[in-house]
Amino acid sequence: MMANKEAKLSAQTMGIFMIMNFTMSLSGTLFNGILDRIALEMGISVAQTGYLTSMYAYGAIGAPVLLALLRNAKRNAMLVGTLLGNIVFGLFSIVAPDFFLLLAARFGLGLMGTTYGVVATTSVVALSDERQVGRNLSLLITGAAVSLMAGVPLCRVLIRDFSWQSINFALIVIMGLGVLYFAFCLPTIKASGDSLHLKQELAMLKERRVLLVVLGSLITFVGYGAFYTYVTPYLVERFPLLEPYMSGLLVLIGACCFLGNLFGGVVCDKIGFEKAWWIGSVLQAMLGVAILMSQRYVVANVLFVLVWMFNGWFIGLQLNTGINLVTGRKSNLVVSINNSIIQFAQALGASIAAVVIARAGISMDIVISIVTSAGAVALILLLSGGRIIKASKDATLLAKGE
Repeated sequence: MMANKEAKLSAQTMGIFMIMNFTMSLSGTLFNGILDRIALEMGISVAQTGYLTSMYAYGAIGAPVLLALLRNAKRNAMLVGTLLGNIVFGLFSIVAPDFFLLLAARFGLGLMGTTYGVVATTSVVALSDERQVGRNLSLLITGAAVSLMAGVPLCRVLIRDFSWQSINFALIVIMGLGVLYFAFCLPTIKASGDSLHLKQELAMLKERRVLLVVLGSLITFVGYGAFYTYVTPYLVERFPLLEPYMSGLLVLIGACCFLGNLFGGVVCDKIGFEKAWWIGSVLQAMLGVAILMSQRYVVANVLFVLVWMFNGWFIGLQLNTGINLVTGRKSNLVVSINNSIIQFAQALGASIAAVVIARAGISMDIVISIVTSAGAVALILLLSGGRIIKASKDATLLAKGE
């Protein structure tokens, strides 16, 4: 990891942020690869089990409020505090006596987890050289990609011999180690640029480019959440012969997410997040149609699903980078609002998917992604003012202070 002296983002610190991103991501997606197993264990439907993931995402809605309340706190203290909150709710989820209280714990985890994610993201951005923002964010998000590539498949293997509670406790132990590092080893993180007042930060939401990213995040992640949440039961139901190989397939899915994220960082720094996002959204709509039309052919369908996941994380990197760039890397609040919208959109997508699956079957789940991807393409063209056809460097935007 290369960083200039002013950035103060050492390889060790970047590594810790990546490990914690892995842990927090796996905490949120713990049930994704084992929905069918959890449904059998709890005696509920797969659609109902999906609420264990969607309630985590719904908890993210409160992250902007929590950050607004803590906006005068130092980032180091916020990192420690939000991790401690995750530990508390994680322990509560382990001992929850019924499904309702488990959902409540998942909601609390979503609140604390999303708040931590915002602070971690803005901390990495604040420590980064402006020419390496995309790359450093892609490294940070790599932790989440690895959780899909290794963590989710590993959970499917471990669930045969261990309870999900045991797996969750292991994640809590790692969070505890993160608390110790952030409390005693992390240099003081200062905000990038002049600090902003609450009214100034909220006023950013009226700016066209900020509005573009926020609305785009809402539309895009509804489709992502709808299909990704149920991708495991989708593949198992459409192609039962794949069930013994699902752990391996989940590794491939995670690898595609990992590579899509890294590739997204490279492309973002070269052509700008708007153009990369537009190209990715066009491709995502086409891939959705390909998945829908190839459901009789196992090899083709699985390949299209893998590319869809790759491209989904490519798009996600553009949105996560974009919100930091269009706010001048100064607003924790706007970044938190956008992250909350992303989490809410995924939960909303999962909830819509549950209705679609119950009424039309799981094979029609992908239609939600097709519609939202087409909507994202239209939104970018509408709000970009035609600039989307021109390659632009986001570093130039930062240099000019726009």
